[in-house]
Amino acid sequence: MSMLERLSDMAIYAKVVETGSFTQSADDLQLSKGAVSKAVSRLEAHLELRLLHRTTRKMSVTLEGRAFYEYCQQVVEQAAAAEHHLGSFREQPSGRIRVTAPVTFGSMRVAPLIPELLKQYPQLEVELVLHDKRIDLISENIDIAIRCGVLENSTLIARRLQDLPTILVATPAYLQAQGTPKHPAELSQHQCLTISSQDNRWRFRNNTDEALDITVGGRLSVNNNLALKHALLADLGIAFTPLYQVTNELAEGKLVAILDEFMPKPTLVHAVYRHRGHVSAAFKVTLDFLREHL
Repeated sequence: MSMLERLSDMAIYAKVVETGSFTQSADDLQLSKGAVSKAVSRLEAHLELRLLHRTTRKMSVTLEGRAFYEYCQQVVEQAAAAEHHLGSFREQPSGRIRVTAPVTFGSMRVAPLIPELLKQYPQLEVELVLHDKRIDLISENIDIAIRCGVLENSTLIARRLQDLPTILVATPAYLQAQGTPKHPAELSQHQCLTISSQDNRWRFRNNTDEALDITVGGRLSVNNNLALKHALLADLGIAFTPLYQVTNELAEGKLVAILDEFMPKPTLVHAVYRHRGHVSAAFKVTLDFLREHL
């Protein structure tokens, strides 16, 4: 007799003791009277104890049967409590949700949204994991991943968010001193600020929408976008960067956009997750919130 069968028989036995009737228990559980009787008999055989005294007219619970019933009742109550508790996850957004995103995008675009999400749902907890490497959602127990760029083929579910335009920028002081390039090919004559984890080929598009790859170089290469921005604002060169990272500086005139007509197609952004159905309310409201605001 397996543990699974034994648990089922314990639930049936608890119902028999509660109702004091095999017939009533069978009706309540939508089982045959014979199935209820066999469940009790299996338990008695497994325990090697008599749980019930049965005659054609009367049923009574033995001393051992009464003690065993208390354990069976706890099993049934715990199962019901677990079901009720999990039901609350479907109905009321509560518990912890783990979200991952690239470091810069997560810091600038995702992190500022979290306070409003937590205000809307007081029982919700969010753990934001920022990492530029693509984290495995299953092994790291991640609920939602925000990913920029082309997605790899996988069994994960993806929902497209707002695309990220890329822009080429420099300070007015740098352009005044070094001149403003009119074509991407002229970038070879300029100080270009690059990301060390990427190759030094910047992709543009010409007036016929064909890809135009330009090899660039300069005196400074960094592995962090924030450091790149500091160098950019210090008049050290030209940078190829997502628009959202320099929106304020463009509005304030600290940076100037150049070669707009050669900009590539925007970078794709997706919310990626593992499951389509049977999700918690906490997961659903977090995903909906991120899709609305991103």
